[in-house]
Amino acid sequence: MPAKSANFVLWILLSATLPTYCFAKDYLVITSDPSGAKVEIDGDVVGTTPYQIEIPKQYLHGTGNVFGLKHVLAQQMHLRLILNGYLPKEEGLARGPFKWIAYNGTYHGDYFLLKAATFNFALEKAATTFTGNLSAALSGGAPVTLSAAVPTEEIFRRSNPAILLLHGPEGTGSGFLLTDTGVGATNAHVAKGQSFLTATAGNGQTFNARVEYIDPSLDVALIKLEGTNFPHLSLADITSIRTGSTVIAIGNPSQGFQNSLTKGVVSAIGSMPDEPGTWIQTDAAINPGNSGGPLLNSAGEVVGINTQKPFLSGDGRPLQGIGFALSSTDLLSVLARFYPNVSRPPQLQVADATSGKGKVTISADVENAEIYIDGNFVGNAPSTLTLQEGSHKVEVKSSGGTWERDLRVLRDSEVLLKASPNKN
Repeated sequence: MPAKSANFVLWILLSATLPTYCFAKDYLVITSDPSGAKVEIDGDVVGTTPYQIEIPKQYLHGTGNVFGLKHVLAQQMHLRLILNGYLPKEEGLARGPFKWIAYNGTYHGDYFLLKAATFNFALEKAATTFTGNLSAALSGGAPVTLSAAVPTEEIFRRSNPAILLLHGPEGTGSGFLLTDTGVGATNAHVAKGQSFLTATAGNGQTFNARVEYIDPSLDVALIKLEGTNFPHLSLADITSIRTGSTVIAIGNPSQGFQNSLTKGVVSAIGSMPDEPGTWIQTDAAINPGNSGGPLLNSAGEVVGINTQKPFLSGDGRPLQGIGFALSSTDLLSVLARFYPNVSRPPQLQVADATSGKGKVTISADVENAEIYIDGNFVGNAPSTLTLQEGSHKVEVKSSGGTWERDLRVLRDSEVLLKASPNKN
């Protein structure tokens, strides 16, 4: 039973007190081909296919009385099926909302109805969609040799054909192609709830873009255009940039021109409260509609996915010169699920399910000091990092020196470190 589904909880609590005619039962059945897929409902794992659960009849047929209203679906029911070797399948199981209005005209609220009692999904093998070769300049933990800077005009000329204007029922966004077979990336919130988007390339060609995979926690979606020989961008991991590095954002701001370019510098790299992943802060303008477009380094390689975020000061004034992009490191962690031969930077290695993790918050008495974990650049101080339990080498560097510590991270631990690189 999904822990987050208030409807199921309410059903159990009230079943002993209300009249029996309110509690006619039915069954929700979910199957897949092939079977054995993990079933998530509203974010909770509830079983594997074939899956069956008893539900109130009102979930399918609605209600005709005020007592039964307590047992209708109050919100959409989100399903996700996951099976190794196959593309995840996401589906909204309900339709609505509908308004429940009594005979006397009183409005009692909105409700949803399940589309059917039985759902069967044919899962698609990942290999049939995620083909082609990813181009990625990754350090693999070795010292990074930064690529030669390219004139901004040349970066735009090379990148423009691979950058997409995406249209959906809820509005527009941006995206970019990663392979010559038409695999691309955008933000999850651009593609959420859609099976297809309309994609317009920089040369004006229009394609149907099928939404293949959504990672809502990282706000990353993968799309697929039908065809071959597409222009595409190369990825670089986060070690290719530093605070002060030049970066370029290309996308489709609302009310602006298609594939507009803005330029700025990296203001900082680190983590944000309640936001998973590593984030790049930049003063390059990122506006509504830019979401899902690429943030490029001075060599024209993708180092992040632009995400428009509104920011207000404590007294409600909009903040200026602050834009954010989710790092390419996090995008690579998503792509590696479908391209197992893609080497991920060491800090992206996923811990074994049986091992634990701990949090380490690192601050410094020098502004924007650089943090290295086990030799890999991970951002600027201050920053809160989640590390696999075990031994790690922590280095905090500034122009005045390097601060080092050997740290052992324990499961579920929280450690605070204050670095003084100028005093070592």
